[in-house]
Amino acid sequence: MLGKLTLRTKALIGIAVACAGYIVLMPDASQTIEPTRSPSTTSPGAASPRTTAPGATTPSRAIHPAQAGRNSPVMNASFAPSDRIVTDTAAASLFSPQSWYVAPPPPPPAPVVYQAPPAPTAPPLPFAFMGSYRTQGGGAVYYLTAGDRVYDVKIGDTLDNTYSVDGVKSGQLLLTYMPLKIQQSIAVGDE
Repeated sequence: MLGKLTLRTKALIGIAVACAGYIVLMPDASQTIEPTRSPSTTSPGAASPRTTAPGATTPSRAIHPAQAGRNSPVMNASFAPSDRIVTDTAAASLFSPQSWYVAPPPPPPAPVVYQAPPAPTAPPLPFAFMGSYRTQGGGAVYYLTAGDRVYDVKIGDTLDNTYSVDGVKSGQLLLTYMPLKIQQSIAVGDE
């Protein structure tokens, strides 16, 4: 196959192979250039800060000679699959999973249920039945107590401008709480 190539092509291939061999096999003798941290912390042999305008300085770059026994980048390259794992977070997150899920809005607050206030009720009767007396005319007088007071009431009377005596029905004395017109009863016996 090499027999059909011209002499010029063979010479160019030979030069290319020689250059590649030199790059692979010879130590790296180039100098590295790194930016310095601050002008006051320059390393020995580093260039001093350059001035570009009156009063303005630009950061200098330190020139470090290459290490004597350092191999070329091609010799340092590792071709093992484990060395190909990217540890840089920016490169590792380049193809990280993305989620397009958007959380739904929170549910609306529960409607406020308006409850009507309870209907007003009459207070419990402050009276206790003591007894009754039937008159000669057939009308009855009922004796009620409230605390240390004793009331003698007949049907149609009003007590303390709050309760009216309405009548007797099935052994119950019927009283009406006048502010709310609510009827209440007290057991009075066998009427």
